[in-house]
Formats: sequence, C-alpha cells, structure tokens
Amino acid sequence: MKGILNAARDDHTSAVKSRIENVKQMGGVVDVTKQLFEVSKETATLEAQAFELEQRTALAHEAKAVLDSWVRYEGQVKQREQVELAQSVMAKVTKELENPRILQQILQQSVADVEKIVLSKAQ
Repeated sequence: MKGILNAARDDHTSAVKSRIENVKQMGGVVDVTKQLFEVSKETATLEAQAFELEQRTALAHEAKAVLDSWVRYEGQVKQREQVELAQSVMAKVTKELENPRILQQILQQSVADVEKIVLSKAQ
C-alpha cells in the first residue's frame, strides 16, 4: 500500500512539475499578445488613414470632373455667343448696305482712297 501511495505521489509530483514547465513556456504569451494588440491598433489606424485618403482622392476626382464640365460648358457658351455676335454684325452690315446713302458714302470714300494712292505713286 505504501508503494502505491508513493507511486501516486510521485506521479502527482511529476504531473505538477510538467504543468509548471508548460506554464513557464506560456509565460511569453502575455508579451506576444500585447505586441499583437499594438500591431492590431496600428493596422486599424493605417487602414483608417488609407480609407480617408481614398475618400479624399475620390472627392478630388469628383471636383475635377465637375470643374472640367463647367469649363466645357463655358467654352460652348462662349462659342455660341461668338457665332451670335458674328451673325448679328453680318446682319447689321447687310442692312446698312441696303441703304443708298451709305452706299454713296462708301463709294465716295473708295474713290478718295484710290485718288490718294494714285497721287502717292505719281510722286
């Protein structure tokens, strides 16, 4: 009986020592867990920053698209105004050319210009 008790005590002692060794090996788990938690926090921060930068880039792209659209629109408006102005000037000139008095003035000015040219060439 004494032998059985001693054997049981020895088995229990070696089991406790084995468990103590296992726990000692796990002693670094707390430090590793703390380091992993710090890495996890840093990763979350970097992911948040990356998301913010993506949002800013998307906003800048959208703003650029709107500004480009406005530039195109302004160009079209300017072109249309130039066409309208040209048509208006041509219509006014055509109307003025229908007036006999204006035609007489143009003819007199043209004759005077030709006479000046002839006189300047003759000298």
